[in-house]
Amino acid sequence: MENIELKILDVLRSEGVPLVTSEIAEKIGVDRRIVLRRLQKLAIDGKIRGRKIEAANGIWIWWI
Repeated sequence: MENIELKILDVLRSEGVPLVTSEIAEKIGVDRRIVLRRLQKLAIDGKIRGRKIEAANGIWIWWI
């Protein structure tokens, strides 16, 4: 697992609440688009869960 993915998992574990992609990107200091791709990979691998919020213009939230 790559360093960015480990940082993402650390942030989601430490926060304990669902976060949007931009919040995670800001906390680890990585571009939001890169973080989104890693979040999607982690979700496909079953390590995290995510959901698109249609009422919020399609913003994704993520949690463990």
